[in-house]
Amino acid sequence: MAKRSLLPSSRTLGFYVYMLVALAIWGFVWVHAFSMDMTHDEAYSFRLIKTNYFIALFGTANTHWLNSFFMKIFSLLFGDGPGWLRLHSVLAFPFYAWGLYHLVRLIKSDKAKIVFVALLLFNPYVLDFFSLARGYGLALTFQVWSLVYFVRGYEQGLHYRTWMMVWLLNLLTIASNLSYFYTVMGMAGYYGWLLIRSKTAGQGLGKPAYRILFLYVLLLLGTVADLLFIKYYGKDLSYGGDSNLVHSLIGSIWEGSFYQASNEQLVEIFSWVSFAMLVLVCGYYGYGLLRTKKISLGLVLCLPFISLLALNIFFHLVLKTPYLFGRTALQGYVPGVLMICFAIGSWRLVHLDLQRITLAISALVVMAPVAHFREQANRQWCYEWSLQANSKQAIEDLYALRPVHPALGFSVGAVYTNYYHLLDSSLSPIAVELPDQEPVSSLALRVILERSDYVISAYPATIACLQQIGLRYEVLKTYQPGKNQLIRIYH
Repeated sequence: MAKRSLLPSSRTLGFYVYMLVALAIWGFVWVHAFSMDMTHDEAYSFRLIKTNYFIALFGTANTHWLNSFFMKIFSLLFGDGPGWLRLHSVLAFPFYAWGLYHLVRLIKSDKAKIVFVALLLFNPYVLDFFSLARGYGLALTFQVWSLVYFVRGYEQGLHYRTWMMVWLLNLLTIASNLSYFYTVMGMAGYYGWLLIRSKTAGQGLGKPAYRILFLYVLLLLGTVADLLFIKYYGKDLSYGGDSNLVHSLIGSIWEGSFYQASNEQLVEIFSWVSFAMLVLVCGYYGYGLLRTKKISLGLVLCLPFISLLALNIFFHLVLKTPYLFGRTALQGYVPGVLMICFAIGSWRLVHLDLQRITLAISALVVMAPVAHFREQANRQWCYEWSLQANSKQAIEDLYALRPVHPALGFSVGAVYTNYYHLLDSSLSPIAVELPDQEPVSSLALRVILERSDYVISAYPATIACLQQIGLRYEVLKTYQPGKNQLIRIYH
């Protein structure tokens, strides 16, 4: 009797367990989205759509096109509360989970399937982006479905409807976040290879095949043009890593995934082990290509990662563009976990001791992210924009004191200007920007502090500068977990 897979069909117990787990996590995503205060990047996107300053959308990397579109729609329908502005990301999660269910069926080993699900459903860093008005959650969702149809494209060859679906999902992925161009190129490149192979084999190619090629050329040229415009005209493509490729592409994801429990040594170890595994998998399937002269499904699954790696190196060396980092590098997470789990699931271990060792490792890898999620997930906090936690309460407390010369540090200044004051003009007088990220010796920081009666800051330079210039001050309140402090300055 053949051994039944854990998740072979919707009729099995595994399917229902998966759905229940996904629904429970979706519940957390809802609570998270409606509990967090507005964050820095969300606030700037909100300002552009609220003031209809649409021309500025083209010149900033802060613009995620589908995100801005949905923010505008939900703002008109439900109002300007942070939760409603994030609704599209929240609604994307069940489609993301459903897409993962389709991908998990590619993996042969039950143990590898469970590892895949645990790593992709219980990562608090990934879940953050389904609770924010940013394009990353949408991009991850469309990327997952791009991979689903990409596999079908591999299985069906130059099937027009399948590849039209791949192209459409690639388009939506890039429209969600332009940086996902790096992994989309791997799928586009494979389609180009299919055309070349068919042409050299003497097979006739009809207009539909060239139509999709033309659409890919348009998509990729349009994306590159927009990215170059942002880089050279908007001067806003500086976010990323400058020196260490492995740390930028992989280590930054581990840092985010560890969340508040981040450890430099563990991040370094996990980064290089992960990179070695990814290279090993690519090498394994690449060797299979040389040996059999055929592209396997395993190699096809490696293409988005290969594209991500190659384009990062190319753009960094040629255009001096920073390596993708953190939230932009996250586009390599799903393809990377998939290719490793697929490869491990395909390798048969006959020796009993090896099977036991694999089972123990799998159990550890599954329990770790589940326990980590339970420990680290915070409904009022997100990793990338932790400084804006409780910013609303801090700003309200500040203006309840009727300041004459308020100043706001980097942590809350942007959300005040682009969101809170935009919606409530009674939060006046307008607070000036406090350059609290500058060194203690900064003249600009000193001048602002000498003029202010109340400030909000999360950086130690503020209090150090106050002590240095001899001004008496009082910390009225500290707002955790963002570490903002409401400070009164006596003159």
